[in-house]
Formats: sequence, C-alpha cells, structure tokens
Amino acid sequence: MLLFLLYVVLSVNGQRYFDKDGRYIPPNNGEDVDLNTYVYNNRRYGQSYNPLRPYNTDLYNPNSYSPGYNIPPLDFHPGRPRPEDPRFDQAGIQLPGVLGGWRSDIQGKQRADSPRQETDRDVVVTTSYGKVQGFLVNLYDNPIPEKGFRPNAGQVERIQAKVCVFLGIPYALPPVNEGRFKPPRPHPGWQVVQAVDFGPACPQPNKYTGATKGVRDVHEDCLYLNVYTPKTESGLAQLYPVMIYIHGGDFIHGSSNSFPGHVMAAFYEVVIVTINYRLGALGFLSTADQNSPGNYGILDMAMAIRWIFDNIKYFNGDRDSITLFGPDAGAASAGLLMVNPRTRNMIHRVIAQSGSALADWALIQDRYRAQNTSRVFAQHLGCTIESSYKLVDCLRRHRSFLEIGNANDFSPQVGMFPWSPVMDLNFTVPGDSWYEGWKQENWFFTNFTPEVQIRRGEFNRGLAYMTSVTTQEAATLISSNETLAPYYEIDEKWFDQKVNEMVFRYNYTINREGIFRAIKYRYTYWPDPTNTTHIREQYIDMMSDFIYRAPTDQIIKLLVDKDVPVYFYVINTTIEALQLPEWRKAPHNIEHLLLTGAPFMDVEFFPSKLRLDRNMWTNNDRNMSHFLMKAYTNFARYGNPTLSQILGIHFEVATKGTLKYLNLNTTFNSSILLNYRQTESAFWTWYLPTVIGIIIPTYPPFTEYWWEPKEPLQIAFWSMSGTCLLLIVVVVIFCILWRNAKRFI
Repeated sequence: MLLFLLYVVLSVNGQRYFDKDGRYIPPNNGEDVDLNTYVYNNRRYGQSYNPLRPYNTDLYNPNSYSPGYNIPPLDFHPGRPRPEDPRFDQAGIQLPGVLGGWRSDIQGKQRADSPRQETDRDVVVTTSYGKVQGFLVNLYDNPIPEKGFRPNAGQVERIQAKVCVFLGIPYALPPVNEGRFKPPRPHPGWQVVQAVDFGPACPQPNKYTGATKGVRDVHEDCLYLNVYTPKTESGLAQLYPVMIYIHGGDFIHGSSNSFPGHVMAAFYEVVIVTINYRLGALGFLSTADQNSPGNYGILDMAMAIRWIFDNIKYFNGDRDSITLFGPDAGAASAGLLMVNPRTRNMIHRVIAQSGSALADWALIQDRYRAQNTSRVFAQHLGCTIESSYKLVDCLRRHRSFLEIGNANDFSPQVGMFPWSPVMDLNFTVPGDSWYEGWKQENWFFTNFTPEVQIRRGEFNRGLAYMTSVTTQEAATLISSNETLAPYYEIDEKWFDQKVNEMVFRYNYTINREGIFRAIKYRYTYWPDPTNTTHIREQYIDMMSDFIYRAPTDQIIKLLVDKDVPVYFYVINTTIEALQLPEWRKAPHNIEHLLLTGAPFMDVEFFPSKLRLDRNMWTNNDRNMSHFLMKAYTNFARYGNPTLSQILGIHFEVATKGTLKYLNLNTTFNSSILLNYRQTESAFWTWYLPTVIGIIIPTYPPFTEYWWEPKEPLQIAFWSMSGTCLLLIVVVVIFCILWRNAKRFI
C-alpha cells in the first residue's frame, strides 16, 4: 500500500520512473520531454543524484566513504549557496560528474589512498575549440604478466598507473529540432567544457538501456566523444597512436561508454577515443529523396573522425597514426569509412571485429529496400505514408525521440536488420539554399560499393587491415531468444522455419524452394539429421557464415589482391570466468571484456548486469586479455600485431592462395592455420548468387505519387501537360466531326 501511494505521489508530481534494471520509463504523453538529463554550461549531462528519485544509488552516494575530504554529506536543497563546498557552484547547483562527488562508475572504487579531489584530479587541455576539463583516474592492477601482480595475492594494493580521462566532449551541434534527419553540423566551440561525465547515449530501444546495463542517460543530444590518454603534458619524444572505437549494436543500440579505455591507454601507451553516433531511424532513415536521404549516423562518425584528426594532438595523440576498431556495425562502419572520400586519407589502420563492409547488412544498395523499411517503420508509429514528405514531417515534428528510439527494434520486411547506411547513388538531396546551416555537399555519403572502391585502390596508401570472427558468432541469436529458454534447444521444424523466413526476407523469388533446399543441404548434419544438438550447431554455423564469416572472407581476399597487409584471427576460446555452456563458449564479441582490460579493472567501471567480481578471472583470462590488448596496440603502432611473440603467440600475414590465420585457443595451444571455412564462405558469396540469378523485389517500392504536386515548377509542368492533352483531344474531336460532316456534303 505504501509503495502504491508513493507511486501515485510521484505520478502526480510528474516525476520519472525506473524499472528493476534502473531503466528510465518516460511518461506516455507524446511530449518530447526528457527528465533524465539536464543542460549545464551549454552541455548536456545525466541528472545528478536526488534521494527522492534514486535510479542507481551506487553512482551517487552522498554518504560514501570519502577519506580526507572534510566535506559534509550532500543536502538536497537546490539553489542554496554553499561557498565552502566545492561540489556546488556559486548558485548552489550541484556540479556535474566527478565535480559533484565521487563517481565509482567513472572513477572506480574509492580507496583509502584515493587522491584528494581538490588537489589531484583536474586535467585541462586547450584545443582549437576551447578548453576541455577532464580528470585523472588511478588504476590498481597491472596487466603486464612480467610484473607478476595478482589481486588478493598478499600484495599491498598500490597505484599502478594513472590515465587522463575526458568524457562527453561535443564534436558536433546537437541534432535536435530542425537538426533531426539532417547531417551533423560542426560545433562552433566553447570557452570551457567540463568533460567530467559521459554524454547521453543516442535514443535506442528501452530493452538496451538502464543504469544496470551501462546506458544510464538517453537523449537526442548525443553527439559526444570520450578521450583516454596516458599523459597530457607537452614535450613527448613521440606522440601516441590513436585508436578510435566505434561501438557495435546492429546500428540500433550501443554507446561510447561501453568501452572503458583506461587500461589500454595507460599501460600500452595509446590514445583511446570512443564516439557516439545516431542510431536507428534517427541515424539512418532514408526515403531515397530530398526529404530524408539518410546516412546521418555514419556522417556523424565522419565528423567525429575529422574532429579527432584536428584536435587529438592536444591530447598527445598522433593524427598520422589513426586506427579504427569495433565489432559488427562498428567493424562495417570502419570498412566503409576506410574507403570514403571524407575520411580515407585520415585512416591508416582498421581492426574489424566480426564484421565486414561487404556484408549485406553493412550497406543497403537497393534504394527501394531503404524506402520500404522507412515506410514500415512509419506505419509502426502511426505516421502517414502517403508521401515521403508527410512521412518525414510526421516523424520530425510529431514523434518524440523516445518514441522513435524505442520503436527501432522491429523486423524489416527485407534483410536481417532494419537500419544501416545506404548507397545514395542518384538521390535527390536538398540544395544549398534549402536549409540555413546545411549545404548540398553535406548530404552525400557514397555513390559506390566498398567492393568497387577497394578494387580501384581508393584507400590510404599505408593501410593495414586486421579482422576476426569467432567459432560461434550467431549463438547469441539463440541465447537471446527467450521463447527457447531455459534449455535453448531447437528441432528440425524450427530450423526449417527460420531458413524459410530468411529465404523470403531476402527476396529469393526465383526458385525459392531450390534455394531452401540448397541451404538445408549445406547445413544439415547428415550422420544424424534429427539430433537437436547438431541442429543447433548447424543453425549457429549457418547464420555465422551468412552474417559474419563469408563477408569477412570476401574483404580479406579483396585487400590481399591489392597488396594490403591483412592479419586474420579466429577466436576458438572463451572467457573461463563466465562459465558459458559448450554451445556458446565463443559467441559474438566475446573478446569485448578482454579488450577493455576488465580482468584488471574495478568492477564498478562495468554495468552491474554483467555481475562481474574482482576475483572471478582465471590466469588464462588475464593472459588472453593482455595478449589482445598488446596485439591491438602493436597493430595500431606498427601495422603488425606481433613484431615479436606475445606469450608465445604470433600472427602471420595472409597471402593470395594461402590465407593464413591465427586459430586462437589459449596462450598455450594457439596455432597458424590455412583457409578458414572456404567452402562455406563460397556457398554464400558465389554459389547462391549464381543459383538465384537476378533478385526480383517482392515488396512495393515506396515513391511519391506521380500526380502529387509539391513545388511550383512541378505544378506548372502538370498544368501545361494537362492543358496540351486537353487541346489535343479537342482537335481530334473536331477533326472527326469535320470528316463526318464532309461525307454528307
């Protein structure tokens, strides 16, 4: 009863609500209002802690242990001056991020020897846009095996390294109001930006958000980046290589704060930059015409890379040594940006984790497919699809970013995933004078496929490429299917249904039954075709080959033909601490925690949903984490992941005819093998296309109705055409009448 009364009181007062995962539940009033963020000093932050609305009490605890601060606990009376309390400004407003109190999610566990905030925390860098205030973070573990450090092994806990952190630097103007469904615009600059807390994540489905999942704040004002650098002092003999992390998430979810770059930056001496970009419809809605050409999300990435290229030297980063890396959508985007005219001269190396720019889902080449997805999405939100103008206008002016973000998780009529960049060949885009602040050139992304551009050699002359897949990539398609819980077993009927759905979704309209049988033949374990364990394994292999492995094999061969150094590895191991079942020991993006240095970091840096424990990691987990971080940073620095062996492991470059790859098991039994799954890859990239022939779309193209006038020139054209047609009909009638009259004379 008490809880019910509290709920009513909060509802009456218009307060916000959070579910058991700490996920914000917006009021269902159709207004574009976000109570979870606020603007301070011209930058958007997540809400500071309020005891009446606690959504993650671990983050803002006013009574947390604060050794040596001599600062009274927070009281919550906004506007009251507190001249003696450094956590508030002169107006009595609590300062954002770490300035307002210890933040364990971005500073780690608070310890007895933590430095005094007011004496050993702030770091200021002056960029070409203005000053940026960051902060120092202490690390208490060491990933280098030679150091022999192990937690709780009797050693006294001491500071092992420090890293300078700058969170939430705006790289573009907020894409709100008139900026929705338009390319990003450069930020004009600032006097001082307090980069002391992550910027909000871009709008995405609610099931991916929440404090326990690491996405605490969501807003359309989300174009921010984060920088982790070992040092900011000038006078370095050599600048650090720059590694830009592009998060994955199928272009519909994810955020820049999912990759804490502290360990990689501090111990392996690189500058890590993580970026946000617009997701889902807000990032990729395309009507293939001037109303919404699309590609806003990947244009965001291009603008972020330009900002980094121009300013990273102020963080001791070397702009002539930029590496892009990331999983799935991040990997595909890195490949697209690697050959795009906007960015290719700035990108020297790419690490594509389980993703390829040549995948079907990486770049939509069929404009009608993009239009169809936009049409289905608009109908889903109750918008008219009478014309593309009315569709976009409805989404722009009459739907909140929360509604649009949450609706992104839907099944398209064509393709596996609804949103991605689109090839804008022959698109009509707004002219220079259409919108103040945007020029015609801002709207274009690419007129060619990455395959064509690679064949032409349209990439940086010093490019090096590194890529990977896992042995059970698509296991997440089963483990995330709640209808299969708790045993996650599938039978032949379920397998056949999924294959038929895929065949229909990709418009295999010519000999559909033959295509189904070809796939079924290729992915059936014939010694025991009804065994559910083998059916599950074959389904995982089928989807892994189709979505990840075949496109990866295709881009490796293209780059090898162009004499680009290519390093390929296959993850055939697991994170022992996670104790995953055998059928999904090496799922998609399994290396994420290892690359972030999770075995060497405080668990407070990671979402509580992961249920990490400081002592859960095995020696093999720690060794694999070190190996991957060292290999990645070596590649960023030298273009070769193993100039010398790392824990006895080395890579070999792939060459034409002998596509060598590192079969990564553990640090004790990894080996170099040849030609990974060539037959299976050829089945998707060569055999099926020859069987299908020309793909005939079965979906209705979404175009403007031909009779609908929109502009004066179009109105004049149809008016004159109609008048001329009428005159012709009249002349014909008179000629017929005259001829008939002449016969009677």
